[in-house]
Amino acid sequence: MSLRPAKPKSRNAFECPRPHLLGLLIAALLAGRAHAAAPSADPSNGVVGFDAGFFPSGMAPKVDLSRFEKSGYVAPGVYRGDITVNKQWRAHDDIVYASVPGADNSQPCFDAAALKRYGIDLQKVIADLAANPAKKPLPDGKFCGTLGDYIPGATVDFDAATQSLSLSVPQIYLQRSARGYVDPSQWDPGINAVVVGYNANAYSTQNHGSTQTTGYLGLNASLNLGSWHAYQLSSLSVSGDGHSHYQNASTYAQHDILSWRAQMVVGDTFTPGDLFDSVRVRGARVYSDDRMLPQSLRGYAPIVHGLADTNAKVTIRQRGYVIYEANVAPGPFVIDDLYPTGYGGDLSVVVTEADGRIKEFSVPYSAVTQSLRPGLSRWSITAGKVDELNFIDQPRVVQGTYQRGLTNLITAYGGATLATGYRAALIGSAFNTDIGAFSADITQARNSTPGQSASQGISARLGYNKNIIDTGTNFAVSAYRYSTSGYVDLQSAVAMRDAAARGFGPNFVQRDKSRLDLSVNQTLGSHAGQLFITGSARNFWNYRGRQVDFSAGYSNQWRDISYSLSAQRTRDSVQQSTVGGLLNSIPGQTTGLLPNNSLTQRDTRIFFSMTMPLSKAAHSPTLNALYSHSQQAGANEQMSLSGTAGDSNRFNYGASLSHGDGNSAVSLNGQYNASFARFAGGFNDGTGYRQLGGGMSGGVVFHRDGATWGPPLGDTVGLVYAPGARGATVQNSQGATVDTNGYALVPYLTPYELNTITLDPKGAGAGVTFKSTSHDIAPRAGTVVRVNYDTVSGRALIIDTALHDGRPVPFGAEVFDEQGNNIGVAGQAGRLFVNGLTQSGVVTVRWSDDPADSCRIQVNLPRKPAKSDDYENLQAPCQPGGISAAPTDQAPSHTSALWHRQSPLRAYGGTAFFPSIALGGPEPRVRGAS
Repeated sequence: MSLRPAKPKSRNAFECPRPHLLGLLIAALLAGRAHAAAPSADPSNGVVGFDAGFFPSGMAPKVDLSRFEKSGYVAPGVYRGDITVNKQWRAHDDIVYASVPGADNSQPCFDAAALKRYGIDLQKVIADLAANPAKKPLPDGKFCGTLGDYIPGATVDFDAATQSLSLSVPQIYLQRSARGYVDPSQWDPGINAVVVGYNANAYSTQNHGSTQTTGYLGLNASLNLGSWHAYQLSSLSVSGDGHSHYQNASTYAQHDILSWRAQMVVGDTFTPGDLFDSVRVRGARVYSDDRMLPQSLRGYAPIVHGLADTNAKVTIRQRGYVIYEANVAPGPFVIDDLYPTGYGGDLSVVVTEADGRIKEFSVPYSAVTQSLRPGLSRWSITAGKVDELNFIDQPRVVQGTYQRGLTNLITAYGGATLATGYRAALIGSAFNTDIGAFSADITQARNSTPGQSASQGISARLGYNKNIIDTGTNFAVSAYRYSTSGYVDLQSAVAMRDAAARGFGPNFVQRDKSRLDLSVNQTLGSHAGQLFITGSARNFWNYRGRQVDFSAGYSNQWRDISYSLSAQRTRDSVQQSTVGGLLNSIPGQTTGLLPNNSLTQRDTRIFFSMTMPLSKAAHSPTLNALYSHSQQAGANEQMSLSGTAGDSNRFNYGASLSHGDGNSAVSLNGQYNASFARFAGGFNDGTGYRQLGGGMSGGVVFHRDGATWGPPLGDTVGLVYAPGARGATVQNSQGATVDTNGYALVPYLTPYELNTITLDPKGAGAGVTFKSTSHDIAPRAGTVVRVNYDTVSGRALIIDTALHDGRPVPFGAEVFDEQGNNIGVAGQAGRLFVNGLTQSGVVTVRWSDDPADSCRIQVNLPRKPAKSDDYENLQAPCQPGGISAAPTDQAPSHTSALWHRQSPLRAYGGTAFFPSIALGGPEPRVRGAS
């Protein structure tokens, strides 16, 4: 039977309710009626009753409401979702519910391995059960039932909307783990893929009548095979005359070693720069990776020890802010998972006993970069040959470093370097004291350069940091180093070998004598602003004079106006004693000078800047003003305007005017962040020159289903797959949207920790249903992790129907397709809301388990419109008994049905109306339910 045309009529909210409002109305009415109709029900056993007389008699057959009598009913089956324990994410795993004899509802199923994976201490559970023979023993294999029967006090709750399982377990039965901990078994190894990041720019410059055009293409490519990752960084420069230059910047392979919490790199890499100087090496490096530690164990923070007399509350403050609070049992307690909060600020610990007594003490907290928590270590081993750019002498090198936190107060560290003609050893320690944090180390080195006399010497280094809360002062001596005349560091030794190979003498390369770096920040008050001072002074054994850089400034804010004033002083005065050979330079080194030729450069710069929004409205532009004066370059004034526009602030723009030293210029720039790339352009017109430029940057991931384009990607990438959800937006991902193939890219994921990826379905069509819109993943470094979202795609229909005798279909009846999938629900006045129907055929409407309580509708879908974001309206009778499906290989006639686009019925809360939410239970997401 074909569909009959619907009579044109006006529609209002009561005739065509939004699906999510209908679902909420059903649930609210039924729940309210349950409380009114079943006063004798025992709420403790979850049994309620419904009065079927709630529905008007004679209007429709009575619907079977028995399933609503099961509180929190979950259909048996296997679901895929997130598991949380005491509100902490633990795993993304299968969630199994099964029918259990004697139980009214289906029960969750677990096994010992899963419970251990979720952080439950099985040894404590088994010991407790053994001490209480009346309790059920924990089965060795899989068991289904009430978790509280095996773990006292444990409860389980399944969230149908998010398809997640929440466990509440008493703290005594949980394994102790640091905050932010993610079990390594949940670190996702990613998929096989090729990732290419690119940055392309082109410029055309007119300068005094001549025009020059240049182009640049930078590539960052990686190949991911299993847990191996191969990287290649390169660039191509092209000039207007046709000349091009290709440069291979780096090629290496990387693999993480989970059992060591370390990374291995083979190819082009660098030695670490925390203890020795860093040099580029072609070889191999294995090193510990702090990213594999929980967030609360990264960086330095002291361990807090204390004693509680009762069940007490421990509150820890730093600079007056609460950074940690927990309840502890009577007896000694240890808090060793404080998040690092910078390099200073003693901790105030307050223990509030159950009887109201308060005990307070402080823990010193100052840190230098070498500081580690007690029991943690950091290490690195590198071997290969030095591969600095343009060096013709490339010595071999082996280097090892090790740091270990011994106590709250002491961190020990050391290392050794062996290279061709060079060796060095370092030993040192960092101290956390009441007067600040210190680091002190000494390095002994011996160097032998071909054709020159061997030398040896020592270098001593001292670091200091202190944050004085009472005065708002942060004082840091980043490093003070003094070296004897015979000491040569690794970078200088390598440069001296290369200089000798070019025919230069031993004094061609500067050798440090002393160097001081310091920084002081002073807060003047809540509204008085802040002062800063930074400085660096350096002198050399084989150069007269010194290099000095000094900066000081003040910043503050008045209402919406931010302003700052700063001054910078630089002085470079060196005189070389002797230099042999030609005037030349080595990359990374100071230019060689002729004998007794001195060079002195001094400059003092003053800067004043001000920033002010032009209004409080959204997308209001910001006015920026800058004045600078330099002894060398003169004065310069600049006024600029910048802001954002468009959906999700995708467009950034700026315009500026500048004038200085007889030159004036106007500049315009803009950037558009598309879902598949980033576009930028700029124009400059100044005295004697004009420049026009444009560029494009982004990334592309090649995977088994094709290629997916996105914005700049970073090291670790998420590949979202939501079939049929074109237009859905990935939140917090620079505006990425799902493409026509169902894919989207999520850049800059953080490896080895939890990343929440959420889809906003409002951009997708009305025919798409999301079973979940959020996933938590913990990727391994450098991977492309695939994140699958279960969707149901098809036609979104509103079908006006009636039974053969003219009565409406029962309110709340379910709609099924020919495969038995639940695709909709009956609303008011026989109106069916159907989502996910893919082809013409027969749908069945059922309102009880009795086969007689059903009817069937022949649906002939009209040709799908080019734009089908909204529901289509059809009209057809619901006939009892079987109906032969019409052939689906023929396009239905447009005269057989009236369809048009309704007002948008958008997704709400991650779903475009779930019948299961309105009717009391979710549908299994992975494998079929019984």
